[in-house]
Amino acid sequence: MYEGAGTCYARDGVTFLDLFDADEYAERRKENLFYPFASREEWEVADFLLRSPLSMAAINQFLGLPMILRLKLSFRNAKELRSRAEMLPKGPSWKCQTIPSLNPTKSPIRLFWRDPVECLESLFSNPLFHDQLDFVPRRVYTTSARLLRVYSEWLTSDSAWEIQDQLPRGATVLGTVLSSDKTNITNMTGARLAHPLLLGLANIRMSTRTKLSSRAFLLTALLPIPEYLYPKQRMRGMLEDRLMHECLSIVLKPLMIAAEIGIMMSDPRTRSITLEQLDSITVDPDDLEAYFQACEEYRLNGVHSPFWKDWPLADPSVFLTPEPLHHWHKEFYDHDLQWCLIVVGAQELDFRISILQPTVGYRHFHGGISKLKQVTGRVHRDIQRYIIGLIAGAAPRQFVVAIRALMDVRYMAQSPSPDENLLARIDRSLSIFHKNKDIILSLGARMGTKKPIDNWFIPKLELMQSITASSRKVGALIQWSADTTEHAHISEIKDPARHTNNNDYDPQICRHLDHQEKLRRFAIATALKSSCAHSNSEEFLEDEVDEEDDEDCDEVTDLRTALLEELNHTHITTNYFSKARQLVATRRDNIPHPPRTFVAASTAIHLNFSPTRTGLKIDEVADDFNIPDLRQVLSDFLQCDTRNGEAGHGLGVPRRSLIDRPSTLPFERIQVWHVVRLQQVSFHDASVVLPAQTVHASPPSPVSGWPKGRQDAVLVNVDQAYDWPKSGLMGHQVCELQLIMRPVPRRRSRITWHDQYLCYVHSFKMGAIDPVTEMHVLKRAKHANGAPVGDIVPLGQLRAFIHIIPQLGPVADARLTKANSTHYHSSFFLNKYFDKQIYDALSQG
Repeated sequence: MYEGAGTCYARDGVTFLDLFDADEYAERRKENLFYPFASREEWEVADFLLRSPLSMAAINQFLGLPMILRLKLSFRNAKELRSRAEMLPKGPSWKCQTIPSLNPTKSPIRLFWRDPVECLESLFSNPLFHDQLDFVPRRVYTTSARLLRVYSEWLTSDSAWEIQDQLPRGATVLGTVLSSDKTNITNMTGARLAHPLLLGLANIRMSTRTKLSSRAFLLTALLPIPEYLYPKQRMRGMLEDRLMHECLSIVLKPLMIAAEIGIMMSDPRTRSITLEQLDSITVDPDDLEAYFQACEEYRLNGVHSPFWKDWPLADPSVFLTPEPLHHWHKEFYDHDLQWCLIVVGAQELDFRISILQPTVGYRHFHGGISKLKQVTGRVHRDIQRYIIGLIAGAAPRQFVVAIRALMDVRYMAQSPSPDENLLARIDRSLSIFHKNKDIILSLGARMGTKKPIDNWFIPKLELMQSITASSRKVGALIQWSADTTEHAHISEIKDPARHTNNNDYDPQICRHLDHQEKLRRFAIATALKSSCAHSNSEEFLEDEVDEEDDEDCDEVTDLRTALLEELNHTHITTNYFSKARQLVATRRDNIPHPPRTFVAASTAIHLNFSPTRTGLKIDEVADDFNIPDLRQVLSDFLQCDTRNGEAGHGLGVPRRSLIDRPSTLPFERIQVWHVVRLQQVSFHDASVVLPAQTVHASPPSPVSGWPKGRQDAVLVNVDQAYDWPKSGLMGHQVCELQLIMRPVPRRRSRITWHDQYLCYVHSFKMGAIDPVTEMHVLKRAKHANGAPVGDIVPLGQLRAFIHIIPQLGPVADARLTKANSTHYHSSFFLNKYFDKQIYDALSQG
């Protein structure tokens, strides 16, 4: 920890609730907390109407309904409702400024903006972030010996430490996150654009700041998008760049003053080199074409006064970080994927991806990928999951190695806590790409619009060279991804635009956001004050837990955290770990035994309350699922279970021979489930629960489109000394899940065996790692007679869903479909690129 940083000088600063109590209507709120509304109920009605997409006329209609009139609301129409909303406490105010220009434009240039210091103070004092803020730079190591440095949050980076070095003792560093990108307001007609500038606080922890629903970014400015009348397109572009820097200088001036005088609130191109190059240019900046020509010598874009020039400690070589969404994922789609389509062939690659067995929760590209329209960042990532396994065998080995090396860079660079070892591996992967990239040019894969390109002038690829240096400077790069700010375009631009009259968007967007912020601030303040007035925090939390007994979320442990989730309408991942704990603690007669939800090691397992089929005879199930040895393996399992007790069950254990008599079992019927859900915690942070993955074990059913059945691959634990994912594949085996069941005792008989859920699996033999794809090769385990090796294991030994890709060879068989491609293959890749959890677990060391 940096000693002497982040000093608290006094505890009498102005808080969020202090501002609420200092409002001009604060005296009236002592008697009625919800003033200017008559009661909590009236406020809730008003809040609903003001947040709804209803027009003024529709609100008038609603308020005129006889039933609503009987409520005797204090506002009778939409105009009165809006006027009362204007009386609510406000946040940072909007300003409008006309920007003069020496070059004519079609319309006046107007800049709408808010004071960025006020916006930062609003985020800083927001009670919903009270336990998510850090203030002191620190250096994190994996061990007490301090040999291996870890870079995660911004305050763990070198730049935060270096900035603190330049500040007086006791000063607190507040990191400003700025994001700006044009976005469409209308898609179908008019092609209207907006250019938002979003502001965030880097001191808010990464897990909260990058969560889409946290609203940790505020719209600080709407930058103008003028239409210059200058005849040359290239000069119009330079004028637009200059205007953007001029507007940023205006908007960010308060931050520059704050950095200079210290009111910090209750290719690599360095700063100095760029400013020296600009100072050396003697051409008049108003002589556009001559100035632009002089700038080309230094590869500058013609902006003579960059906005960061007067901002102390601001260095573009530091704050312009590699950005995952646009620099890595977009680079993959624009370049890597296009190379693959040319080398493998668009038709062949489309067919290969279309015959992969679908996975619940993930996009299946039934129509291929070569002709996709309106491709988003999520689609980029979805294609990345499969591409390495699909091109293997169809593309030259050196080409696959080059594509795989870049894919490794993307996956490793997305780590939320990279250490020095990981950064060294990223550099090695980049080196592997550069050693093998010539094959891409020699195959003619790097194509322009009409002919092959014979150079490597790809800015996004060049930016990947700075990943490791930037990680050390500013922490984990995944926290700077534009995913969050791109999503903010919906709430900050597109949704407000729908409430306009489709003319002169900017002022109407600002007005709508002002209304919404007043509602939000009022809701937070009244909720906090109401809870304090009516009960203490512990009673409130107990009530919340009682009301949400049946909800799939963790017990609420903090009032403000609960408010954050409620007010942001946060989507809460179904938490089967919590649900299992509740079932253990709750003793109810209507809860089945064994419980349908339970935890096994680091995995939560959930079955539907009602089996898919129940009371089926064993031989019927054997016929339906095409498992001829089901009765025999059940008998073997029960004998093994009696001997081993709580010890784990192995796979591929030689069976005893049954000479003349059939297997005898203490039961004749079983319950059957076709799906099970497996849930894990994050590899990097055990407090983060990942979404559950649905795993199928369905019988053949031509009617449902699965003539061979639908079976997914899973990871089975065979040695309790090892725990997934930290252990990797050690002590585990990959299997194909064929059947999920529970034996049912005969009528009026007692259960004489260990009552638990069981599953029948087909084993894979784990081969060596393929040197081209660096993925494990799996082959179906078979008996001497060619029959698959099947075993019974407790459902509690399942650990994770595993995605496998058939080894399709140079050309995929045209008879394959998504429903039979897995069935007709015996050799597969264990797809470590399916998600980052599997990638990190399999890439340790």
